[in-house]
Amino acid sequence: MRIITAQRTQAAGRERARSRAGARRTALLVGAALLVIGAAAGPSPGDKPEALRITDSHRETAARVLIYAEREHYEQVDVDDSLSQRTLRNFIDLLDGQHLYFLKNQEDYFLRRYGSRLDDAMRRGELNPIFDIYRLFRARMSGYFDFAKAYLDSGPSLETDREWTIDREQVPRPSNQAEMDELWRNRIRHELINLVLDERSHEEAVEALRKRYARQRKSLYAQDSDDVFAYFMNAFTHALDPHSNYFSPHNYEEYRIQMSRAYHGVGASLGMEDDYVLVREVLPGGPADKDGRLRAGDRIAGVDGSASGDMTDVVGWRLEDVVELIRGNADTPVVLRILPGGDSARSESFLLDLTRGRVTLAGAEKELLEVDREGARFSVGVIQIPNFYFDMDGRDAGIEDYPSSTRDVRRLVEELKADGAQSLVLDLRRNGGGHLQEAISLAGLFVGKGPVVQVRDSALRTQVLRNRRQTPVWNGPLVVLVDRLSASASEILAAAIQDYGRGVVVGQRTFGKGTVQNIYRIPRRQEDMPGRLTLTMGKYYRVTGESTQHRGVAPDITLSAAGVELPAVFPSQVIGDEVGESASDNALPWDTIPQTDYPGRTVDGATLSMLAANYQRRESEDAEWRRLLGRVRSMQEIAERESVPIHLERRRSEDEARRAQRLAMTNEWLERNGLASIESLEELRGMDLPDMALEQASEVAADLARLQAASSPAAASSLN
Repeated sequence: MRIITAQRTQAAGRERARSRAGARRTALLVGAALLVIGAAAGPSPGDKPEALRITDSHRETAARVLIYAEREHYEQVDVDDSLSQRTLRNFIDLLDGQHLYFLKNQEDYFLRRYGSRLDDAMRRGELNPIFDIYRLFRARMSGYFDFAKAYLDSGPSLETDREWTIDREQVPRPSNQAEMDELWRNRIRHELINLVLDERSHEEAVEALRKRYARQRKSLYAQDSDDVFAYFMNAFTHALDPHSNYFSPHNYEEYRIQMSRAYHGVGASLGMEDDYVLVREVLPGGPADKDGRLRAGDRIAGVDGSASGDMTDVVGWRLEDVVELIRGNADTPVVLRILPGGDSARSESFLLDLTRGRVTLAGAEKELLEVDREGARFSVGVIQIPNFYFDMDGRDAGIEDYPSSTRDVRRLVEELKADGAQSLVLDLRRNGGGHLQEAISLAGLFVGKGPVVQVRDSALRTQVLRNRRQTPVWNGPLVVLVDRLSASASEILAAAIQDYGRGVVVGQRTFGKGTVQNIYRIPRRQEDMPGRLTLTMGKYYRVTGESTQHRGVAPDITLSAAGVELPAVFPSQVIGDEVGESASDNALPWDTIPQTDYPGRTVDGATLSMLAANYQRRESEDAEWRRLLGRVRSMQEIAERESVPIHLERRRSEDEARRAQRLAMTNEWLERNGLASIESLEELRGMDLPDMALEQASEVAADLARLQAASSPAAASSLN
């Protein structure tokens, strides 16, 4: 069984592949009645979209992926009519998830004609339906760029009584062409208002929108047969589960570069969300992480690659083209226009100036906190583990001090012991995983020798992975702090400590990524670079036999601050149930297998009850914390709007009032905590502010130390 990493995977296969220029214009109608563009009749003269054709490589790849899915996927799937329907729906949503191009009758036609046939078509290599659907999509999208140009020429009014629905994923598709045309008029006016509110004149906004649509058409026409094929293959793999992906040869090379983190840039993992480049993750140790202002969930609307003052609007660009603008030589400047995550109106942007640099993995770090408890002071050591890292090349090269999370944590524990730490907090928040063996050996620092995790493959063979070498380096009070973004290897470590009764897990329920992926090479005829298939072929199970998949690890004590990163003025910083495996389409279910033999025991119930009661009492008595939670809820309600007015002055007035309200609430909190007030919300990014969840966890750790210190050896908690 090949198990290399346990990591929360990104849906990288969804990203648009690099496309090649050239070729000739083609047109193919999918049923004469379907291709009705209304006011826009099609691409303008001189535009040349890529020719699309099925190749022998596509046929062979589709057949091989189907075989791997049926033979190797954990669920032992049957590629049947039901899976065919899910695949086609995924493909349509990948192309038009916001319902801006296909009419309802067109979607119904595709599902009726092709929905139960794609499985058979993949086996035979007959992929014409996919290319037909894409040709119609391309024709309609291009036609609406012409529609937009003509509508901009007409001088549209920005003062209407209409509303724009921000997320149209759940809104029914337009039922006829007149509805679609009106939808596009509203979209164009909405985008113009956003640009005007971004401190541009009306004329500048119109010109910026013209250029945006021209660039989008250019990107659209550059999409080639490989790009369309990659879209479809990912529609198929995501119908299996969220972590199975297909990578075309070029896509895999981009993925490999990003995962190696061996390039100069700003240090962010990027993806696409509608027409925006989305920040999926700020990589620890990169320039953006050190700056502190960029957050996961933010969107990049513009790039000035040389800090010259010439900002390029990148809305609607291909992902790889935006990445090329952002990347550059080390120690050179780049400026990004950022739309904060959660700013649903997409108008409250700010400029982020960074210096490019090499992304280097951040290691584990420590700090020592002092907590007063009933007249006594307890020293609580904190070790923050950003990921489970291991430099295999450094080890093989004989480097004495090669990076390893286990080695670093062992050293930090010894240092905290010397500093007088009486209790320890392992901070696994936002830790998405990493090297599986590191999670196992790191668990051994606290539980000693024994099984840590079980892995079951698609043949239902179970392998027990054990820590065989490490002896415990810490036998004292232990708290593990997790949140909704603690995933995969983090969940394995937290579950082992919980199952062995070795520590108390506090925070939020974790992500629930309990699946194992393997990477398969998919050779392509007469091509040197093979594609890759990342396929879910196993699941992780705790030593108790329960899987971490879907449900994650439930904390012993749920901390109200665990999902709130202060200051909670940006809704993306409030992590709720909409994040995690349970919120993903086609996620594999939770289940159980027989438990393995392990020397574990449950945490003493009386100790847990006392810890929970003390925490709840502190929270109920903390008026400031209750006020802060109230502000968080209010700020979310302010920011999370389902629709916005298509009226420039109303939008301007509402946005100003919204910002003023959020700013006032934030300054009230800052002043009550002895901090200087601010003039704009963007000043909060990068500020050194209290970590409320860590404070709550350290209070629990101090309680645990006090309870154990007060216990006689005979009555000591099982945590000793």
